[in-house]
Amino acid sequence: MFEHPTLAEVAGLPALASLLAEQGVSDLVCNGHEAAMVLRGGNWHSVPPVFASADQLEFAARALAAAAGRRLDLAQPFANFTLGARLRVHAVLASAISSNTLLSIRAFGERPFGLKQLVSIGQLDEATRSRLVELMRAGASVLISGASGSGKTSFLRALLLEVENTRVISIEDIAELRLGSQSFVSLTSRESNVEGKGEIDMNALLVESLRMRPDRIVIGEVRSRELITLLQAANSGHAVATTIHANSSAEVLARLTSIASASGISSETLRVMAANAFDAYVHIESINGRRSYRLHEAKP
Repeated sequence: MFEHPTLAEVAGLPALASLLAEQGVSDLVCNGHEAAMVLRGGNWHSVPPVFASADQLEFAARALAAAAGRRLDLAQPFANFTLGARLRVHAVLASAISSNTLLSIRAFGERPFGLKQLVSIGQLDEATRSRLVELMRAGASVLISGASGSGKTSFLRALLLEVENTRVISIEDIAELRLGSQSFVSLTSRESNVEGKGEIDMNALLVESLRMRPDRIVIGEVRSRELITLLQAANSGHAVATTIHANSSAEVLARLTSIASASGISSETLRVMAANAFDAYVHIESINGRRSYRLHEAKP
């Protein structure tokens, strides 16, 4: 096993490393050994196959998972993990759930960008940036929405950089925020072991975080019952921030309602809890690789 390995070091994968190092490439996927694509500028482009055989791709997927200390075998044929500070990997072995081994790799930027950088490239206006800074420093609770790959986590990190001297406790399934501040605490969920024991989900971590004297509680993305616990925390006075997958701002309430319904919470109760929980909403749109950020403040 390697300490913070690079793609070139693990299983001899310089071709993957080279593709991800290209200007503008954020993601690389292998849909079996014969099909590879990169995401550049918001559009998918086919590239020559990286692997010579299905066995070579499977070996690479297993090696990457092993390097991250994650289980990947026929009993647990998928894994989600990070390698070092720059790569997020999702792997699926050829098995009952997929006829091919699948590999999805996302490369994070070398440096976390801040709100000022967004202004400098024309994606955020100065008035909105200034207001966002005011809200964060005033302890406002913020919900960020956007489609997959729209940059929700990167924008959340940019907001948190404005309050990096406060005690922020983040809860994620894989650690992506990585603020680097001494006051920043990162908690990650844990999957069950081979015997099906030892799982620690995000909701359990959220409950523990309430006892850790946070100035702000952050969940990387709400998908399940942790939403309700987070709303309860916000309604009891804690500053929170999180993201949610939604293709448009109009879909946000429907997504929240769907998650709440699965936890036995009515839509009416959800509306009241959400209205009292969040002070601001930011929806991110990405068109041809260019992002825009729309700020909506909750009514007083």
